[in-house]
Amino acid sequence: MINNITIQQIENILTTAQKFLLVSHRNPDGDTLGSTTGLYQLLTKRGKKCDIACTDTAPPQLSFLPHTENIIHEFNIKDYDAIIICDAAARDMAGFNDIYPELYNGTSGLPVLNIDHHPTNDNYGTINIVRTEAASTTVILTQIFMKMGWEIPASAATCFLTGIYTDTGSFMHSNTDPLTLKTASYLMKKGANLSLIRKKIFKTTNISTLKLWGRVLENTFQDRRGVIMSVVTHKDFSETGAGPTDLTGVVDYVNSVPNSKFSILLTEKAGGQVKASLRTLKNDVDVSEIASRFGGGGHKKAAGFTIPGQLKKETKWSVIS
Repeated sequence: MINNITIQQIENILTTAQKFLLVSHRNPDGDTLGSTTGLYQLLTKRGKKCDIACTDTAPPQLSFLPHTENIIHEFNIKDYDAIIICDAAARDMAGFNDIYPELYNGTSGLPVLNIDHHPTNDNYGTINIVRTEAASTTVILTQIFMKMGWEIPASAATCFLTGIYTDTGSFMHSNTDPLTLKTASYLMKKGANLSLIRKKIFKTTNISTLKLWGRVLENTFQDRRGVIMSVVTHKDFSETGAGPTDLTGVVDYVNSVPNSKFSILLTEKAGGQVKASLRTLKNDVDVSEIASRFGGGGHKKAAGFTIPGQLKKETKWSVIS
């Protein structure tokens, strides 16, 4: 997956640098936070100093990951020796590109490791470890440390397994290949707590979340092309008492409708934006290509984008004779 020259470059940075900025993408999920919290465990164990940065706080279901309560939202790049950005397919996904452009334009003078598995990654780092065959960024990180011979403690193994578990939909998505299962098995041998991950992410559901999912399901319809669509408005959030993180997994559930071409969930966000999440089970449909038309990206079967605007309901009637 990763050649020896790249491994040597990574090891040189991890060994030489003393203070690291570990960056998760905005609206963090299990893979980006599993990556940065796992790295935190491994690096601090070797006497390094680390900060985890993200524009947003960790969602409640991922708060079990260590050090998520200490996520910082602003920083001084000059305080660090190296920067590692995890699971961000494009520089704007990290959310810091406007405030800290030197993260990406090379003017910081620091090594920037871009570690990711999205095919739409634009290689913004000084070193780019982008492996699209990997089911998650944490698969890549695990393989890196295995090749370097670094021992992965149980706490870091749990973090890395969280990334695999969430990005494979609890091992149900088509990206669950032999490498994924082999890596997950290795992490469990190192003490990764799968039962904790499963309980926190898929077996703990608030009433507000159930109510919000009810709105999503109620709003679901299929158009003439076989596309499944649903929407979530500001009103849905306010009336159910739920938040955007409560939507995790619902688009995959909607995508289970038989014979659908692909599914799309449109969500109103603060600041006059609409987020689209796309999923498909079809091998001949590439939703990342659809998302890229609107400035987004992702994987062939799971992608998304965000555009300015708001949702407006339209009702059309026709007479068929």
